[in-house]
Amino acid sequence: MRYLGVLLAASLSLPAFAHDEGHGPKTTDAGRMGGVMTAVVLAKEAKLGPKAALIYKAELTRTEDGVVRVYLYDKDMKPLDPARFAKTAKAVLETHKKKKTSKTPFTLALEDGAFKGKAPKAGTKPFNIDAVFKEGDRELLAAFDNLD
Repeated sequence: MRYLGVLLAASLSLPAFAHDEGHGPKTTDAGRMGGVMTAVVLAKEAKLGPKAALIYKAELTRTEDGVVRVYLYDKDMKPLDPARFAKTAKAVLETHKKKKTSKTPFTLALEDGAFKGKAPKAGTKPFNIDAVFKEGDRELLAAFDNLD
């Protein structure tokens, strides 16, 4: 019976630690546009968590009507030349409700030095927005977690 109690306690605590580590190294920089910062890593290295190599940094800003802008910076927080990236990026809004994960894709288009798009309305909070950018033959991931 004691074994069952320990097993139950351990299994119930797993969701609390499921997304703690993120998809890349932690960033401590403040956003230049007042947004949320995250690391940009190779998409294929996302599962490495904080051990993934930092390629760039990204900042996400959102407006009340759901418009999302993602700005890309080098490691020293200097804006990157948008011409080096594909004109569109794939993004996904991910929500969690009662052990059910919902993923809603949307597109970000390059406009005025940022990737801009209209994010779907999140049904629950917190939620995540993951964006995948193409730079030549590389796919880069910016994962913005625990947004509200």
